[in-house]
Amino acid sequence: MDYESANPQNRFQKPIAAFRSPKRISITVSYRAHQRLLDRSDQEGRSLSNLAAFLLESTLGHQEGVNSPFL
Repeated sequence: MDYESANPQNRFQKPIAAFRSPKRISITVSYRAHQRLLDRSDQEGRSLSNLAAFLLESTLGHQEGVNSPFL
C-alpha cells in the first residue's frame, strides 16, 4: 500500500521524511561576534555559514547530551 492510498486525505502532502532537508535561517549578530566568526572560519578553511551551523549544532547536541554535533 502506498502513501496516497493509506492516507487519501493527505494525497497532496509529502511524507514527513521528505521534510528533513536542511533549513535556512537568518540571524543578526554583533559586529564583534561577526568578526570572530570570520576570523575562525578563515583559520579553519570553512565558510562562515558552515562554521555557524557547526557551532549551533555542536552546542545544541552538547546541551541535550548528544555525542554527535549533528542532530
